Amino acid sequence: MKISTWSPLALALSAALPASADVLITEYVEGSSNNKAVEITNLGSDSVSLDNWAVKIASNNNTSFGSTIALSGALAAGDSLVIGNSNASSDITDVSQITSGSVNFNGNDVVALVDGNDNVIDSLGELALGSNYAKDVTLRRQADSVGRTDLTATFDVSAEWQSFDRDTFDGLGCSGLDACDGGGGGGNAFTCEDQTLTPIYAVQGSGDKSPLVPDGSFESEDTYYVSGVVTAVTTDLYKGFWLQDANGDGDPSTSDGLYIFTGSEPTGIEPGMQVCAGGKVKEFFNLTELDAQGDQWEVIDTVGELAATDIEVGEDEVLEDALERYEGMKVRLTQSSDMVVTRNFGFDFDAFRNNMVLSHEAPLVKPTQLYVAGSAEAAALAAENAQNQLYIETDTNAPNGVVPYFPGLDADQGYIRIGDVVTNLEGVMGYSFSKYRLVATNEITAGDFVREEDRTAAPEEFADTNLKVASFNVLNYFTSASAVGGDLNVTCDDQADADASRGCNRGTKDAVEFELQRAKIVNALEAMDADIVGLMEIENNGFGDNGALADLVTELNTRFADEADHYTYVTPAVEDLNQGAFLGSDAIQVALIYRAAVVSPSGNAVVVRMPEQHISGDSPEGETRQLDKFQRDSLVQTFNVVDEQTLSIAVSHFKSKGSGCYEDWIAGEFDDDPADLQGRCNEFRVSAAETLGNALADIDGDIIALGDFNAYGQEDPMRVMTDYDAASAERKIVTAAGTSIAGVTLDETAREVGNGFGYVNLATSFLGDDAFSYTFDGELGSLDHAVGNQGVVSKLTGVEDWHINAVESTLFQYSGRFTGDLVKSTNPYSSSDHDPVIISLNYEEAAEMFKLRFKNKSVFWVQPAINGSVDSDRPWLRGKKNRKYTQDSPFLQDMGVAYGDTVSLSVRLWGFIDIPCGDTVIDEKTVAVFRGFQCKIK
Repeated sequence: MKISTWSPLALALSAALPASADVLITEYVEGSSNNKAVEITNLGSDSVSLDNWAVKIASNNNTSFGSTIALSGALAAGDSLVIGNSNASSDITDVSQITSGSVNFNGNDVVALVDGNDNVIDSLGELALGSNYAKDVTLRRQADSVGRTDLTATFDVSAEWQSFDRDTFDGLGCSGLDACDGGGGGGNAFTCEDQTLTPIYAVQGSGDKSPLVPDGSFESEDTYYVSGVVTAVTTDLYKGFWLQDANGDGDPSTSDGLYIFTGSEPTGIEPGMQVCAGGKVKEFFNLTELDAQGDQWEVIDTVGELAATDIEVGEDEVLEDALERYEGMKVRLTQSSDMVVTRNFGFDFDAFRNNMVLSHEAPLVKPTQLYVAGSAEAAALAAENAQNQLYIETDTNAPNGVVPYFPGLDADQGYIRIGDVVTNLEGVMGYSFSKYRLVATNEITAGDFVREEDRTAAPEEFADTNLKVASFNVLNYFTSASAVGGDLNVTCDDQADADASRGCNRGTKDAVEFELQRAKIVNALEAMDADIVGLMEIENNGFGDNGALADLVTELNTRFADEADHYTYVTPAVEDLNQGAFLGSDAIQVALIYRAAVVSPSGNAVVVRMPEQHISGDSPEGETRQLDKFQRDSLVQTFNVVDEQTLSIAVSHFKSKGSGCYEDWIAGEFDDDPADLQGRCNEFRVSAAETLGNALADIDGDIIALGDFNAYGQEDPMRVMTDYDAASAERKIVTAAGTSIAGVTLDETAREVGNGFGYVNLATSFLGDDAFSYTFDGELGSLDHAVGNQGVVSKLTGVEDWHINAVESTLFQYSGRFTGDLVKSTNPYSSSDHDPVIISLNYEEAAEMFKLRFKNKSVFWVQPAINGSVDSDRPWLRGKKNRKYTQDSPFLQDMGVAYGDTVSLSVRLWGFIDIPCGDTVIDEKTVAVFRGFQCKIK
């Protein structure tokens, strides 16, 4: 037992240390609930003044202190000072000289003792690291310890500290490793006996927070006791268990369930047990919970598991409001719940875990896909979307490639698609990080995903189509890795760079993964069966036989036995290529492939140089930065199509939304989604759209500009390409500042653009609000577009966003990074992250013209006859006269005679003597001559 006298530890340290160095942190308690304390001991021979000293705490991985507990007075030699949490158990508060709610740490925080000059005298933990060095333990200082003054030095807790079980308090108030003389233990066993129980539904109340928590506070003033049946035990995402009143109050506006926070895994408890718990009611970031840390609960009985309550959303009810009624309860999704997948199961980079997101009635749509950026309608839809999300979680982080509640996940049969209605899934309803989260507690099968729009083996075939044009982003199709053997791209330093994990090769470096990627892309292209395809994200490693483009086309052609179905690719002139070999300077490029048996290039391809941005600016915080941004070159090729008509295709891949440009930097939105919801670098894409539109202005004939514009349907770049009216627009569209093309200044400062170029967005025109090709953060929209001029519109037979990728799970893509042992498929689904856009056209062939003449070289009147019939409107042909019939003649139209038909010609002398001319095929010039009582065909 520890005794409160001069200790061996004090004797060991007192001789060598100055007075302030004699004061050390000698005990640290990180117990359950609010059981937190720090003990400071003067191990020297002289009293030390603690005036203006403080204990400071830096939470998690912060680099600065967030909490300060001020100290004062003198600490006599050999004495200890205990600073405890004001809400800790009496075992701590009874021996604490200072109590404060700021004494609050969780085993990964830095605790430091500082003097009046802010010099660190002693500390635990490593600043900015946030590692769990002392979670759920009591630490006591070993002998021969010295003060730790460097907060960034590696902290080894075992070097100077000895660990004791959680909630060990008997050493507080005296230095040393043993318990204090007369010290007590760690608290009494919890019981609800003789306590007044509060019904769970009374704790929840009918509002969005507990009525037991005062306004302006996040915690009840009193301790409350509740009893219910355990519906789930969670140890990771939520640390505790879930209680539910077995009978409830019959009021649908109040939840009958409650989350019981224990802080660590509760032992000896499982669903179906009747449990009583006590603690303060808290609104923890809007989740109503009972804080029962320190094992403040007891098992009363085992009564059996409760049935789940079906989730119902009222007509015109906001989903968040509906889910609030079920907070803390065990619930079930049914078909009537009408909860559909809006973000497929996959890796959530925000939460850094695998999960899935549902919305009510329909998947969410990106606001700027439907409404002009900055409009009230776009803002309203963004707000609606934010309130229409339910995250489907698993308590522990799902292993790579596994959906714990859907063990039947399979690339060919057991798949999930955005838009599926999820049924029969059960779980408990939690709330964290501003979203409701259903923590699944059962398993479902493929049949529990009710699907209206299933996979299709190929895009839709539209009647009367004789030419198909497509756009397809092929998700970093790279061949430069050693395992694949392609040429290096323009950004590579050497082969090692192409093989490095973060080198110049953005695709896979694994041969097996590449074979899978190639098979999936080729299978998709084969099924698309388009005559011209614009490609994006092909590696920019040349147009030679060892480039990625040649590799893809070669493999694609193996799928077609008939050479008339084979593809070739457009190669720009050498003088238009970077270093005579590359299209621009990015690691990826755009490309065009086509069927030479169907269309043929008319003239050389045109490379459209895109703007660069080079400009310096200040952020709102006054930080100066030089911004150097680039875009990929576009490619234009005119083709001869049906009957030598022309169609020009421009393929583009505008700057992505991922990284910021000058305009984002000076607006303070460089690392955040801009307020207008258009993503970063919007003005830079506007400059690209204007550059592309100007490049196409002098091209005659039909034009389609297609590709990945990295802009949704109603965002500025697409409006510039289509119907933007500068005079009537409330919000003006502007270009980027500091731009140039090939070294020639484009815009030194931002400039308002003029009217749009008048192209028609073919997908939105044909499909309306149903058009989409991409999904991001649970919202659907189109980044991939095809815009056409009026000549194209007049020939349109159909448009399809072929949904093989956007609605599918990323787990089935070629990369194995987050998919573990999941078996993949070579099917075209999840071949990329973008859907192909397919444009079907009808180019009418020129009408086949014919002329049929009867020449009467005699002096007699005759009747020309075709297939034995005489033209009743003009029966007689006088002597020395001619008669002409064409495809427009009513007589032949009534008979159904057309170009290429075989007919029998004759003349009737005086109307009753039939003189045959013979049988002939009607063509451009067919002549029957009657002379000397004979008729011959010339």
